[in-house]
Amino acid sequence: MLRTGAFADLIEALNASCALSSSCSGEDARRVVVQPHDFPDHDAAAAAFGLARLLDVAGFRARILYRGRLRSHSLLAMIAELDISMERIRGPVPADLEDAPCVIVDGSPAYANAKPLTERLVGVVDHHPNPGILGCPFVDVRTSYGSCSTIIADYWLEHGSAVDRDTATALLMGIQMDTDFLSRRVSPADLDAHHHLFFRADWEFGTRVVKASLSLKDLPAFEAAAANSRTKGCLFFTLIPLECTQELVSIIADFFLRLKEISVTAIVETGSDRFHVSVRSRSGDLSAAAVVKLALSGIGEGGGHDHMAGGVIEAKICPREDALFARFVEAVESAQETQ
Repeated sequence: MLRTGAFADLIEALNASCALSSSCSGEDARRVVVQPHDFPDHDAAAAAFGLARLLDVAGFRARILYRGRLRSHSLLAMIAELDISMERIRGPVPADLEDAPCVIVDGSPAYANAKPLTERLVGVVDHHPNPGILGCPFVDVRTSYGSCSTIIADYWLEHGSAVDRDTATALLMGIQMDTDFLSRRVSPADLDAHHHLFFRADWEFGTRVVKASLSLKDLPAFEAAAANSRTKGCLFFTLIPLECTQELVSIIADFFLRLKEISVTAIVETGSDRFHVSVRSRSGDLSAAAVVKLALSGIGEGGGHDHMAGGVIEAKICPREDALFARFVEAVESAQETQ
């Protein structure tokens, strides 16, 4: 449900932090870092962009910083077309930003993929379950929402400012991607935000980019996924020994979930030094997030939602294929028992 006054609370927390931060003095007064989770997807990038734009309207100087690579053709197209300024951090943040107030969006600092980039974590805006103990002045976690972009759309409505076309387009794309065009885990707030943003956005561009996210060069990944697949009960598991975009791995996970005998898919891309994992579930009694956390325990990190989750495994400690498949089989059985 809509948390009335949430954005006002965030502004209050940022003002208090700026008063204590050496990074908020002189020309850089009221400077803020907005940080999406590592390896941002459409929803994370859109939410970060939408929040940064609104903070600019509110008198702050917001910069979007992130770790990891952008692993999606359509996300790169969205960033380029909408002129979204996002700075990749490969090591420590610049010295002049070390003390800047930081707001994490679409992720939790309790997990490995969203550790604060600055020394001053002020807020967390997220929609993932089990955010952990956060220990920061402002927390707005709405687990019933299908998209973090919806929370940011609520902030724009609360502030009373008219959302600009580029921001509306980004937020619309974030909602569409995380809810699979309003077909999974949709809350009334997601529907309201989608309705509010649709004709304010360049919906034709957004829909075209989101839906046309594959190319002919991606076909070998589908072939490898089918050739290497294994099943056990309701589980579909496969390895793809090719370097793929994060988006492609997710699409393949969704694709094989359409098999009527299957209710959980686990796709592992093994073509780089970090193996990316995508898990999907269409069973209300079987959480994708629980499966990936159990399967990757001790060998990687994972998390997400009941219907979709992801993770990473360091290549040097990844078990052999048989052992990895056995981990996912056991994880599915354990997750079913605990539901």
